[in-house]
Amino acid sequence: MRLIRSLVACALAVGLSGCDPSISALNARPQKYYQKKVEVRGQIMRTQQLPGEVLLEIADARGARILVHATGPTEGATGDWVLVKGLLVPEARVGDQVLYDVIMADRVRRTRAPRLRNLM
Repeated sequence: MRLIRSLVACALAVGLSGCDPSISALNARPQKYYQKKVEVRGQIMRTQQLPGEVLLEIADARGARILVHATGPTEGATGDWVLVKGLLVPEARVGDQVLYDVIMADRVRRTRAPRLRNLM
């Protein structure tokens, strides 16, 4: 009986954790998420400070990467895990460059690393 309860609890936890799209899902079918609010968790790989804005490259546990553009203050430094909430846009002008498939972040805050990084 305990085994069944544990399996049900694990199945619910895995199912509920998959509600938000992953970075891999955003990269695979970005047109599905264009102009929609998304929330993703990733590790900061690179940071570029520009006048009045910040460009981050974040990666999930599997290594899939996406660019995040923020105009406000951001928490975290290279190597930190962050939770990004924002709008996925097909293209954005950052500095004098046009970038594609960028999350225009409303909020970037530090968070913990995923507990089960390489589960699936």
